[in-house]
Amino acid sequence: MLCAPLVVLITFLLLSNIIAQEGGRHLPNPNLTPGAALKLTKDDLCGPNRKEPDGSLSISLKRKVFELYKIRTEATTPHNIDHLIPVSLGGSNEIENLWPQPLSGEWNYNQKNQLERRLHKLVCTGQLDLETAQREISTDWVSAYKKYIVGPRQQRMKQQ
Repeated sequence: MLCAPLVVLITFLLLSNIIAQEGGRHLPNPNLTPGAALKLTKDDLCGPNRKEPDGSLSISLKRKVFELYKIRTEATTPHNIDHLIPVSLGGSNEIENLWPQPLSGEWNYNQKNQLERRLHKLVCTGQLDLETAQREISTDWVSAYKKYIVGPRQQRMKQQ
């Protein structure tokens, strides 16, 4: 009789640990990852003379980010260490700009990468200033996705 409650308790504790690790987050913790950008201009990032900032990260830096977020590398949901402000928009490799982004789930790296490409295009064509793009993606990239990807898509569908 004591066995069933014990199994329930163990299951609860294991699931709580998994949920705590995964955090159910699609946004980084703003206290840990507020975002950080290099001092670059639109001209530095766009056009024929653009600079190609190095976005590569060392294994030790990636480990530090996982430790900061208290995520074990064997967590059930795989993560990728990502730049909150992407390198294509002047994001730095500082730990304040890095977070463990889920590779699956409703809001994952595919959507964020699509947003990064869209914002880069808008900045480079002069439709959006660089500082606004950096602020919007670092404050709430999901809201920015809805604004710059979903919104225009819905407008095109209404026009058809």
